Amino acid sequence: MREGSDFVWFDRVVLRPGAAGPAVAEARRRLRKLGFIFPPGSDARPYDEALAAAVARFQAACGLRPDGVVGPATWRRLLEDRLGPAGRCRGAGPETPPSPGEEAAPWAPPAGDAASPWAPAAGAAAAGASIHVSLAERRLTLRWRPPGTDEADARELSFPVAVGRAASPTPAGRYEVSELILHPGPPLGTRWIRLRPGACSIHGTDEPWTVGQAATPGCIRMYNKDVEFVFHRLAPGAPALIA
Repeated sequence: MREGSDFVWFDRVVLRPGAAGPAVAEARRRLRKLGFIFPPGSDARPYDEALAAAVARFQAACGLRPDGVVGPATWRRLLEDRLGPAGRCRGAGPETPPSPGEEAAPWAPPAGDAASPWAPAAGAAAAGASIHVSLAERRLTLRWRPPGTDEADARELSFPVAVGRAASPTPAGRYEVSELILHPGPPLGTRWIRLRPGACSIHGTDEPWTVGQAATPGCIRMYNKDVEFVFHRLAPGAPALIA
């Protein structure tokens, strides 16, 4: 430990996907403590995509570049144990556990995790679900009601997204969900939400560091954990506004 600080040797290690060891476990433990990882699980796992996404959310909350890599500046914020709650970068939103009655619709991945169309079980999809994507803010807002509830129980949650590059902008317009596909494979991440009319779509990614940027060929890219949350609250026909 350094004299007069809370820093230990971890801050001299740069972590990125594929890394393993006690520094990875420490980063995961601190992100969980600050509310950026849910639910509890083993901290001994290697630095995977889920951890990179949590790191990027933490970095964005702290005003750091959300690249999903734990370097000196990110370690400095993670290790600021002596700061009070107001001084910490705290998690919120999609990593918060769902309230009773709003759990995602049940599903089982097909054998071999092959791409497969998916439809919610009868009565399982969220009622009145809709999507609004702000291209300027690079945010997707999901509005929905848990099954069996009325309008007074409507929920709203916002997620960061990557949008089209200047040379291939995401087309604005009114759409609806045409198909929900499990495990589409790289580079679409774990979920693919196809829209109609046209070929615009919303999906996960194997490049989480691009979320929050104008970095796609026109599609809307999300962290895999976030697109999974949205995916399981939608059904074909749900409206989507991109503006």
